[in-house]
Amino acid sequence: MPLPDDSAEKWKYKVHTRVKHEILSKYLSGWMRILGRWHKICYFDCFAGRGEYEDEGRTMPGSPLIALETASRVKENFSYLKEIVCFFIEKNINNFENLEEVINEEIKTHSEKYDGITVVPPINDEFANVASGIINQVGDRLAPSFFFIDPFGFSGVPFEVIKKILAFKRTEVFITFMVRDVNRFLESSRHRRSTEELYGMQNVRGILNTNYGDLPIEQALLKLYRDQLHEDANVEYTLPFKVNADARLQTTYYLIHATNSPTGCELMKEIMYKTGTEGRFGYLGPAEGQMSLTRYDGLSKLKEFLLNRFRGRLLSYQDIRYENLMDIDFSKKDYRKALIELEEEGKVSIGGKGPRGGLLDNSQIAFP
Repeated sequence: MPLPDDSAEKWKYKVHTRVKHEILSKYLSGWMRILGRWHKICYFDCFAGRGEYEDEGRTMPGSPLIALETASRVKENFSYLKEIVCFFIEKNINNFENLEEVINEEIKTHSEKYDGITVVPPINDEFANVASGIINQVGDRLAPSFFFIDPFGFSGVPFEVIKKILAFKRTEVFITFMVRDVNRFLESSRHRRSTEELYGMQNVRGILNTNYGDLPIEQALLKLYRDQLHEDANVEYTLPFKVNADARLQTTYYLIHATNSPTGCELMKEIMYKTGTEGRFGYLGPAEGQMSLTRYDGLSKLKEFLLNRFRGRLLSYQDIRYENLMDIDFSKKDYRKALIELEEEGKVSIGGKGPRGGLLDNSQIAFP
C-alpha cells in the first residue's frame, strides 16, 4: 500500500529532492527577474506539502520556503520589479496545517523581507480545483505565472487542467512526472482513471503499443506525455530532466519544464545541464557519481550536425541555438565551442563577434 502523503517517511530530505529544489530556485530567480520587470507575476506551488523536510534532526526548507526566499532575494536585488504573488496549495489536512504554520512563522519573523511580495493564505484543496477556479475567474487577465506541480504519485494532475494553464502564452509549468509509478500501475484497472486523466486520453496502454512500441516503456511513457503537451496543449518547448532513486540506478521521475518562451527554455536548459550529474541532463544518483561523458566525441558529432542542419544558410548565433532548444545533449557552451572550432577549421565564417572575439547573440554564422 502506498504511504499517505503526510507519512514521515515521505518528508525525509533526499539528495534528489535537493537537486530538484536547486533547479527550482535557480530558474525562479531568472524567471522573476525577466518577467517581473514588466508585469505582476504569480508563483503557484500546487502540491506544497508540509513546507519543510527532516534531515537527521535538522529542518530543511521545502519548496514554499525556497520560493519565498528566492522571491525576497530577487526583489531586494532588483527593487524595480513589479509585485510577486505566491500561492501555496495542499490538499492533505495534516500537511496543510503544518504548511500554514511554517509560512505564517516565516512571514511573522521576517516581515521586512516581503515588501512587494504578496503571500496568499495557503489553500487547503485539490490543485485541479484551485487552478481551474482561478482560470475560470480571471481568464485572460491571468498574470504571467509559474506552476510548480510536484505530486508524490500521478493522481490529481489531470492533463485537461495542465492544458488550461498552458493556454495562456506567458504561463509555464514545471512538473514532477512520476514515470516509475505510472509504469508500475499501467496494467491496473484501479489506476486506469488516474492514468487516463494524467495523459488526457483513453486507452493509454493501447496507444503506447500502437504508436510507441519501438521504445523502452520508460521512454514511451515520457514521449507520449511530451507529445500531448506539444500536440494537444500546443506548448512550444518541453525539457525533461531524469531523476534516479538515491540508492539504485532506477528512474524515479522526470522533471518536465513546459514553456512557450525560447528564453525560458534556454535558461532552464542551462540550469539543468549544470545541476545534474556531469554531462547529463539528469541526476543519476550516488551510484553513478559525477560521471563525465565523452564530451569531446560528442562535440565532433555536434559540429557534423550543425554543418548538415544549416547547410547554405546564414543565421545568428541565437537562432542556431533556438532552433535546437529541445536537443538536450548539448549546452550553450557546447554550441559556442563547436562553432568557434568550425571557424578555426575554415568550415564556417562568423561575423559580428564581440570585442574580445566571443560570440554574441546577433553574431552571424555563414554555413557553406
